[in-house]
Amino acid sequence: MAKIETLSQAAFDSKKAEVLSKELIRKEINISEFEVVNDSTIKIQGKNVPITPLAFKRVLRRLRIPHAFARRFESGFGAQGLQQLIQMVKLAKANKNDQTVTLVVDPDKGAIVDILPAGYASISNEAFVNFTEGYIDKYNLLPTSFGSDGNGGAIINCTSPNSIMRIPGMDQEVFQTGVAFSNSVSNGLQVSPFMTRLVCTNGISSTQFSENYGLVSLTNKAVNEFNEHMLHMATTGFQPVGAAEQIKKASVTDASLAELQHACGAILSTDNKIQYEYAQKFAPIERAKKAYDNLGMDTSKFTKAQLQNAKSGMSVWEVVNGMTNFASNETKYGVDEYKAGNLMVTAGNILMKKKFDTEGLLPVDPFADRVLLTEKETDRVMGQA
Repeated sequence: MAKIETLSQAAFDSKKAEVLSKELIRKEINISEFEVVNDSTIKIQGKNVPITPLAFKRVLRRLRIPHAFARRFESGFGAQGLQQLIQMVKLAKANKNDQTVTLVVDPDKGAIVDILPAGYASISNEAFVNFTEGYIDKYNLLPTSFGSDGNGGAIINCTSPNSIMRIPGMDQEVFQTGVAFSNSVSNGLQVSPFMTRLVCTNGISSTQFSENYGLVSLTNKAVNEFNEHMLHMATTGFQPVGAAEQIKKASVTDASLAELQHACGAILSTDNKIQYEYAQKFAPIERAKKAYDNLGMDTSKFTKAQLQNAKSGMSVWEVVNGMTNFASNETKYGVDEYKAGNLMVTAGNILMKKKFDTEGLLPVDPFADRVLLTEKETDRVMGQA
């Protein structure tokens, strides 16, 4: 069994200081108090303020203008036409109900990075870290990674040293369980089971675990409910319900080309410096597609349904472990711990799918070498005899 590396107190404190130094500013404002100049700027109190593409999409969402419609409108009537449309909708909404929104500002970028409903993004990273440290101490958890995304998000993965999960019938599949704590401006504070595969120290979590729990404020009622949830998780050794059965099923189910392609794309998205060829070490989608190409089947023309029905030559469990191996042990590109943590969650979400892509495909084809009807019977069925 491989040894799980945990963060020293000095390393944890260093990460904590880094996360707190990137704290975002939150400001509530009425819709009537700002004007959309274009898709990268809004005007507040006569001053132009940059907004990110995500923040612009949030503006459209708050005004109930579909993003695709806005882009089509802009292509037909120009940027000024879109601005006039947004302003008209905004004025109409403000006159009817001057809605309050939360602006999320990154002081380093000098830009608005998100626009959320009033009351959201109320948990600061300082409150998140202090809150999480209390549970780490209470349940004797050991942090294995701590990262931030630079946009107000933070994640802390922890193991529980005495909590072990074994998969019946799979001797190598032994896990040390624990908790993943995360905080983001849009989703608030979330907690979910975290598992480390001891044969290779691959970490994995999932937002699809039934134990996944979140809160967007630290009211007494919310904290009391969170305490009850944490106590329940601790009494079960932080083991997610149904995970063992999913792992067994994933180990004997063929992954589809779509699932393998999703895995490769998720790995590449962790850092734009990662080369496609390098990602093949963990999610060899190119080799899988070439096997079809060698049979004269152009995979570049496969539809979504065809990709989901095409086997990849790997099991779902192998695909999941390729992702978690990259997330947990990759050193060449130095992927930051927040993005690595997100990749672990993506892998976990593939594992915990209600139905794998090829699950409905029958393993045998009784008509591969023969047909059901004789030539005479075919003529009769077709009305030709």
